[in-house]
Amino acid sequence: MKHYLKVRIKTTKKTDVILKLNKINVDIKYISYEKDYLVLDLLKNDLKRVKKYLLSYPVEIIDEVGLYKIKDNLKKHSLFFISIIFAIVVFSVLSHVIIKVNIIHQNKDIREMLKSDLASLGVTPLSFKKSYQEYEEIINTIKNNHKDEIEWLEIDVDGMVINVRVEERILTTPKEEEGYCNIIASKSGIITSILTSRGVPIVGMNDYVEKDDLLITGEISLYDEVKNNVCAQGEVYAEVWYSVKTKYPLNYTEEAKTGKMRFNIMVKNSTNEYTILKSRVKEKTVQKIFLFKIFNYEVYLEKEYEVIRKDKTYSEEVALKKALDNVHNHLSVNASPTKKIINEKVLKKSVKNGNLDIEIFIALEEQIGVAKPYTKEMDSDTGDTRNNGNS
Repeated sequence: MKHYLKVRIKTTKKTDVILKLNKINVDIKYISYEKDYLVLDLLKNDLKRVKKYLLSYPVEIIDEVGLYKIKDNLKKHSLFFISIIFAIVVFSVLSHVIIKVNIIHQNKDIREMLKSDLASLGVTPLSFKKSYQEYEEIINTIKNNHKDEIEWLEIDVDGMVINVRVEERILTTPKEEEGYCNIIASKSGIITSILTSRGVPIVGMNDYVEKDDLLITGEISLYDEVKNNVCAQGEVYAEVWYSVKTKYPLNYTEEAKTGKMRFNIMVKNSTNEYTILKSRVKEKTVQKIFLFKIFNYEVYLEKEYEVIRKDKTYSEEVALKKALDNVHNHLSVNASPTKKIINEKVLKKSVKNGNLDIEIFIALEEQIGVAKPYTKEMDSDTGDTRNNGNS
């Protein structure tokens, strides 16, 4: 295989140089012209003769050519390519191996039972994957062995992880009502709605109640005589008031990708992590893609995106909106179907030390009724029952 080099000869007499090289039978593969240079691809074996014959012309080697250039690049970046090849080989081998068996259920006893059964049927970490038909047979075997404990079972293969989802079979028996309870107020406010499914409401619309006031009683009375006691059930909504002081920073940092991206390999265990290649990006954001896990080490492919960070400032209007969103989240307004804003007003607003300081009044409609148990006593003279709770 011929070994060519790309060389640069400094000369203003380019034609003369080419004629001289032809005269000594130099094998020229490629020629290009620059302002004060002649760039040639020629055999490495001819380089010594060229330098000797063109003694008055500076000759400089620029690069390798062809397969030798590829070989030179591979040598320079050998660690990176070896790491990639190693990762691909290991991943190909381990792609047929189960690294983790994840049993998804809240009941620890169910998880331990399934872990034992799966192990006896060959589904364990570091075992080889099975076919779809084999997993179906394992599911049927476990369900038949635990007919009273398991309602539904699924085995899902996600890469090198086995996810086992299970629904527990619950054998229900008729439940007798135990105990008695009232519905009391968890907060002070003005009643806006009462929905009673059991018990007797004590308050009405637009009544003002304080915390711990009785809202729905579990005593069922007729003509001032208690006929029955139940556990009261219902929802009581009220207008509740909040005064909140908070602040929101006006200054923030905006991050934008430049379009430059570089791959890397990252290995980590429970205590340390390190990358194969030294990062050349000063400001970056990194996306990690899990490849595989071997023993206690996890291997990730990293995408390092170069970013530009700029310091910016919110306007007061934008900062106020973000501050209000934080207050709503703190009061669980956005996440709760039983709360809604009736009225909202900014009482005070000022800028101090780069922050927007605000004081807000918020009126919410929310469900304030909570159950509180009570006991009943029998009247020795009349035989009536009496509520011995806080009603």
